[in-house]
Amino acid sequence: MKPLRLACLALPLAALLAGCASPQQRIQQNQAVFDSFPVAVQARIRGGQIDLGFTPEMVRIALGEPERKVSRRAIAGNAEIWLYVDFIRSYDRQRVDVDGLGVVGAGGRRAIGGSAWVNVEQNREYVRTRVEFQNGIVTAIEEPAAGAKNP
Repeated sequence: MKPLRLACLALPLAALLAGCASPQQRIQQNQAVFDSFPVAVQARIRGGQIDLGFTPEMVRIALGEPERKVSRRAIAGNAEIWLYVDFIRSYDRQRVDVDGLGVVGAGGRRAIGGSAWVNVEQNREYVRTRVEFQNGIVTAIEEPAAGAKNP
């Protein structure tokens, strides 16, 4: 493979892997900031956990960049909300009608029809963690309850 093609493949792969960094990798990248946090906060971040009162920087090191950010305006004040999203993949078996499908093979050209069963892949998105900030600190965290299954 030519060097230019290899470089074109390496850049998107590196960008994808950077988004999947572990808390340990993010700590190493932000070591000086991490060292300034209290010991109890450092322990939670090492475990990929967050808590009320955390700053955006603490959350970013523990969980990484959110997939989405939204803002909420309310009488009580404005909030910034970070959404960490996952997907559930499932397959649905469906029957489809095939009319006039042309097939070329060793025996020549043939038209076939009838029905067939196919697996249709379905990806359903769900919010794994929702973090709400007011005035630069975490004021609310929504996560699945302990022992709860994904939606």
